[in-house]
Amino acid sequence: MTYKCLNWLDNYNKALPVMVFDLEKLKKNYFIFKKKFLDIKPYYAVKANPNHKIINLLNCLGSYFDCASINEIKLCIRNNVNPRKISFGNTIKKEKDIREAYKLGIKLFAYDAKQELEKIAKNAPRAKVFCRIQVPNGGAQWPLSNKFGCNPENAEDFILLSKKLKLDPAGVSFHVGSQQKSKATWDKAIKLSSRIYKEMEKKGIILNLLNIGGGIPSKYNDGACDLSIYSDYIKNSILKHYGNKRPSNIICEPGRFLVADAAIIETEVILISVHSKEDKKKWVYIDVGRYNGLAETEGEAIHYKITAKGYEKCKKSNYILAGPSCDSHDVIYKEKPCYLPRLLKIGDKLRIHSTGAYTTTYSSNFNGIKKIREYYLD
Repeated sequence: MTYKCLNWLDNYNKALPVMVFDLEKLKKNYFIFKKKFLDIKPYYAVKANPNHKIINLLNCLGSYFDCASINEIKLCIRNNVNPRKISFGNTIKKEKDIREAYKLGIKLFAYDAKQELEKIAKNAPRAKVFCRIQVPNGGAQWPLSNKFGCNPENAEDFILLSKKLKLDPAGVSFHVGSQQKSKATWDKAIKLSSRIYKEMEKKGIILNLLNIGGGIPSKYNDGACDLSIYSDYIKNSILKHYGNKRPSNIICEPGRFLVADAAIIETEVILISVHSKEDKKKWVYIDVGRYNGLAETEGEAIHYKITAKGYEKCKKSNYILAGPSCDSHDVIYKEKPCYLPRLLKIGDKLRIHSTGAYTTTYSSNFNGIKKIREYYLD
């Protein structure tokens, strides 16, 4: 929780919904990450929240950046990020975007397929490349599909091919799923990656980059373990599986951990209703939903903490929470508990905590409903 955001909201009287973001909290999270992970370089996942003030602050603090598109790359460069500190981490890239990124000075590219390697070789000659592999992601609150990453066995062939294509095979990357709570999943992924490094060494290729991806959890309604539990486990796992042949350049892609708990969304209660006599729970409709900011409640994956201003001591009931659009899927919490004040009424304000990641960046104008307003506090 950021008291700066709460104090700001207490004095805010304009249109809702609104998100307020505490840049000081972001700065604190960055230094915590650096302290715990030591020489593992943070490449901020720009997609988590691409606001220019976040990019500018993290650049000043010394962060690197993981970009998913040419527009994210341009955003970083406009905010004076050195292109050498940017990774083009999406494995699905148009040729013209590879070419443009390379001309802008980007030298590090991800791939997970032979065809992608060939595109990079054609449009970014001699670039550094790293191969994304598929790893288990059990334990993640926002698990990943097999859309990204190749089979670890195929990775070895791709790395050899990259050498033939006169690219620079830097190493391997993986992603264990977003909001990953299982330490064992990290260990499995690191073990899989180490096998590739050892096999490549036998074939005369020394890989020096290990990208352990994102997934570092932030604090939501269910809390999160102390970061040191994860950082120590990951560092020990790398030592266990790599020994004294640890890659010289290890990077991580924190997004959610850095920005999620730095923001709060304030929303208005539009309607409270009961659909039938058999309903055990009332429905509460608010002016932010799946399509204008809370996309990660799909499948009730991310469980946000929600408080009601002025009802701190009021008894609570379990409600069904839904968004404002005329789409039947715009239901935020139905199966998971959503405890709100029993005396809640239309026009009341709710505050949704830890909403700095994957909210405004997902927000759309679906149904003509306005996107969330954003404010960033220095």
